[in-house]
Amino acid sequence: MDSSLIDQIRRSNDIVDVIGSYLRVKRQGSAFLALCPFHNDSHPSLNISPQKQIYKCFACGKAGNVITFVQDYEKLSFIEAVKKLAQRVGIIIPEREQTKVVSTKRELLLQVYRSAKDFYANNLFQYGSHVLEYLQNRHISPETAKALELGYALNSASGLKSHLLKEAYGVDILKECGLLSNVQGNLIDQFQERLMFPIHNNTGEVIAFSGRVLEGSTDNRKYLNSPGTELYTKGNELYGLHKTKYNVAKEECAIICEGNIDFLRLYESGVTNAVATLGTAMTDNQIYLLGRYTPHMVMLYDGDLAGRKAALRAALLILSKGFAPRIALLPEKEDPDSYLLKHSKEDLLKLVTAARTVIAFMADDTSLEIGTQDKIEQLTDAIRQVRDPIQKEFLLKDIAEAFFISEGSLRQKLRQGSRMHTPLSTPTDEAEACPEERLLLILTLKDEENYNLLAHELSADYFLNDNYKQIYRYLTAQDRAADLSEPARLLDQVENTALREQLADLLFEELPEISFGQALHEVIVRKLQHEIEVLDRRIVTEPNNRELFKQREALSKQVNELIPHVTTDLIE
Repeated sequence: MDSSLIDQIRRSNDIVDVIGSYLRVKRQGSAFLALCPFHNDSHPSLNISPQKQIYKCFACGKAGNVITFVQDYEKLSFIEAVKKLAQRVGIIIPEREQTKVVSTKRELLLQVYRSAKDFYANNLFQYGSHVLEYLQNRHISPETAKALELGYALNSASGLKSHLLKEAYGVDILKECGLLSNVQGNLIDQFQERLMFPIHNNTGEVIAFSGRVLEGSTDNRKYLNSPGTELYTKGNELYGLHKTKYNVAKEECAIICEGNIDFLRLYESGVTNAVATLGTAMTDNQIYLLGRYTPHMVMLYDGDLAGRKAALRAALLILSKGFAPRIALLPEKEDPDSYLLKHSKEDLLKLVTAARTVIAFMADDTSLEIGTQDKIEQLTDAIRQVRDPIQKEFLLKDIAEAFFISEGSLRQKLRQGSRMHTPLSTPTDEAEACPEERLLLILTLKDEENYNLLAHELSADYFLNDNYKQIYRYLTAQDRAADLSEPARLLDQVENTALREQLADLLFEELPEISFGQALHEVIVRKLQHEIEVLDRRIVTEPNNRELFKQREALSKQVNELIPHVTTDLIE
């Protein structure tokens, strides 16, 4: 694709707007912050520079521009990400630019699932009158069914298989897609005579299905779910998040329920900041996924004892990750579905507003039959894992007040039961190794004249730090002076992810209080001193080699000329 067209597409997509369409973004000074989606982040580590149109996570090191963000977030090729961004801003790519992209296995699976979703959705309205009647009896409208792309799996062993074969998908991908079962060498539809719930990832791609049994079926499995594939890992996704994520961020609160039908009822009733855990216990990955959009999460589980216990387990896990969970209490025999069939949306939202913090809930609740000592143990186990020391202080204070105990005894409890906690791995601080080389590169990236001097005065050998040496080689492999004024463009052509992250790290740095000439001087001197050190080690092993002494003398003379105030004795 022509580089000028890529430039146009990149410049037309503001990085803050694009990242903001995926994540909850907040301004901080002249920059913007968000929870990093590339590691389990509970405190905003992703820094976004609107001036430079680049981003950098200072926890995990991930960095790039608007194209690489979409590429990494949606797991697309570079060209696929460019095309997606072009479509976003209405830029039409000319026919001659329609570069053919060879589909990866993941993309092929996504195509299969899109085709299956369309097939099931069409069946619902063409052949599924009894399924629509079932939904109507449960007060789920056709509009909601269409909005969430519900479908119907025919009462047939080969309905979907025939459809996919007609769509020209090969047998190999059909065997791997998880939608067909191999029975005595024959592929048959895994889902038959079921109401189909497509499961989307948070970007809206269909990656799995859940099928609910219909009345009259002899299958005793109420729900049947897709197996794990390259697209789908159980416990990583939240049902409905692709539809509600914007409202979750807008409302600064996520309502979490347990199942598809509960979510449908909430969505039907106009509660559009909810998600469902797909009937499984809450997982770390689901928490961090939801945490990208809001730190505030309300557990709206069934009102019976089992539901309350499940809500507490989930809330304690959320608390341990540094987020802010609360527990909403439904009447004992109600779930969100049944409650909303009897009460209004406003009544439910009152329960959500009245939701208790985990600490308050545990201090006051007697239905769980947990002793006070046990409650304090569970809470201290959770907050022991909270990384933010200030948040931990507030939580300790809340526990002390709720249970009428001293903060000192709680701190002692934390120390006694402390566990070895592996901190989040952070990239090596390259500033500690050859800092003069780092300063030189930062200054080079700020000014075209500096760049030209660097390319003219030095070679790669002057960089002792391997990472900085790679950056020098990238910068000087071709003339990139014109790219310095547009950092986002400079990152476009870096295929090596690690190199791109290191370069972005340098681009984020402010101008250091040192001149380019001084930094260049220090790098040259450091290189000569290093060569002297190497010669000294050789001289120890080859004391009769006069050539080594001559080389050392010549290098010492160069250093003395560069540093006139340093005596020969000090260098030697």
